[in-house]
Order: sequence, then C-alpha cells, then structure tokens
Amino acid sequence: MRKARMTMRNNAGNKKIGSRIKQLRKEKSMTQVDLARKLNVSRSCIANWESGQRCPEYPYIKEMAVIFGVPMDYLYGAADHRYNIKIPDYFELDLTLLNELGLDFLGEVYKFLISNEKYRKPKDE
Repeated sequence: MRKARMTMRNNAGNKKIGSRIKQLRKEKSMTQVDLARKLNVSRSCIANWESGQRCPEYPYIKEMAVIFGVPMDYLYGAADHRYNIKIPDYFELDLTLLNELGLDFLGEVYKFLISNEKYRKPKDE
C-alpha cells in the first residue's frame, strides 16, 4: 500500500470533494475498502477524504476521475456536470435519460468514431 499524502485545503472545499467521492463511490456500489484497494491507500485515508478532514492530492483525484468516469472538475466541485461534451446547437441530447450502461456504451461509440479516420475531422480544421 502506498502512503497517500493528504493536503489540507479549505474545509468547505474538502467537504465538497469528500461528498462527491462518497456519492460516486456509493453509485458504483463500492465500499471504502474497495476504493482504497483500487487506489492502493488505507480505508482510513478514504474516510478522511469523504469526511472533509483531508483532501486527496492530484494523482488520486485523477485516478478517481477515471474509476468513476467523471471529469476531475466534477470531483473538485468546480463543475456540476459529469460529462465533458461539446455538441453542436442543432443537436438536442439529454444525457440524463441514459443510465450508466447507456453512458458507457455512448463512450465506447465515441472512442470508436474518433479512432477511425472515416469519422474524424482532419486535424487542420
């Protein structure tokens, strides 16, 4: 288990980050122990983050963003949207209608499309 350095930030910021971590962890049906194992930290480290006593450092925020499938801004509390999407104005998409499986599938379709030259814009545009 690696030793997680935890930083003290302002308490309001810690609580926002902590509540987001707890919410996302529960949505994934993970325990604090499960998340701790994925991050290779102690369960008490996760508990300190979730309670707002401490704030995770950047590498842990980055890793949790991947685990939970959300932008780091969402974890930091700087954004209230979970998905980074730029959609032309003529599309009307309400992603809140999709469940987690639907969002995962949408992400896979997007990865396929951008990996295929047939569907991707030229880089000079």
